[in-house]
Amino acid sequence: MFTLVARGSLWALAHVDEGRAGGLALGQPATVTMRSRPDAPIAGEVVRIGLESDRVTEEQRVYVRCRQCPETVFLGEQAEVVIETGRLAEARLVPEAAVHGFDGAAGTVWTIEDGRLAQRRVRFAARTLDARLAITDDLPAGVPVALRVGPGFAVGRAARAVSP
Repeated sequence: MFTLVARGSLWALAHVDEGRAGGLALGQPATVTMRSRPDAPIAGEVVRIGLESDRVTEEQRVYVRCRQCPETVFLGEQAEVVIETGRLAEARLVPEAAVHGFDGAAGTVWTIEDGRLAQRRVRFAARTLDARLAITDDLPAGVPVALRVGPGFAVGRAARAVSP
């Protein structure tokens, strides 16, 4: 037995959580980082999206082809794949941990309004790799959103925003 590999045809298989797979599309740019070369990411693009999710792991199979494949490859090597599903020209980001009742599209955040704590239900456009959510609602720019939620938070309690 032997394996033949065509130069320039290296593909990576990524398993993407169903909750994050909704924005995937063919042709999206991706970055593949091989375990053996963490300092040399490889540019790629999405070339195939599986039709069926894995019922046990609840993941979607996504295939990414490298644009300029490295000279040496090791078949079966683990890799990290990051797929760019979109770009936000401007975004108001809040940590996912500071959102109560997040259902994948909306959740409740703590705000400071007129010197008092309040809660607002907001919608989100995107999730970042570092677990932040981009607020899409018309939340006034001057209304601060709590980035960390404490045990003493209560609606109407006096509060003030501080710079990080």
